[in-house]
Amino acid sequence: MYSLIAKRRDTSMKAKQLRREGIIPASIYGRNLKESIHIQIPLTDVNRFLSKASKGNTLTIEIDDNKYNVLFKEITHQPVSQQVEQLEFQHIVADETVNSVMKVILANREKNQNLVQQHLGEIPYNALPRHFIQEVTIDLDEIKVGDSVKVGDLDIAKNENIKITIPEDTMIVSVVELKRVVLQEDKDAKAGNEE
Repeated sequence: MYSLIAKRRDTSMKAKQLRREGIIPASIYGRNLKESIHIQIPLTDVNRFLSKASKGNTLTIEIDDNKYNVLFKEITHQPVSQQVEQLEFQHIVADETVNSVMKVILANREKNQNLVQQHLGEIPYNALPRHFIQEVTIDLDEIKVGDSVKVGDLDIAKNENIKITIPEDTMIVSVVELKRVVLQEDKDAKAGNEE
């Protein structure tokens, strides 16, 4: 499990000022917390965490002497620079179901010479923390032209401990034949040679 060390946020400083100083504002919320906990985490720690984790991952956040088991729920980026602006975490307890997402991983993409169209990058679901799934892998080596994979095709759709919260006929990936695109210049050149 991942872990992050955070400090309670200095509310006298605006979020923009914190970010300028290399600190990312974040919050932890949850039904079993009296109120949301506003925290701040050094950008270097955030970047290290994001290089290994994605939305839907669980982790421990340590604030002073307290540890919180949380679900990485949301990330906000600046529109132009794509720098991290803010993070949100949901406090989790063992006997409470939580909405989360599992990341879709496409394996062996280089082995499939056709055009692979990924329609869904993550699958939303609801489960108890002990049944959380971080990612689901689809092997493209076995998928031929004309084939597609829908949510209902996955083994995970039959797992009674997980409630997928989108329709089972939602398309995840499809494979179509990669046709050579003939540029207008090629057509013109061909026409010129025939004259």
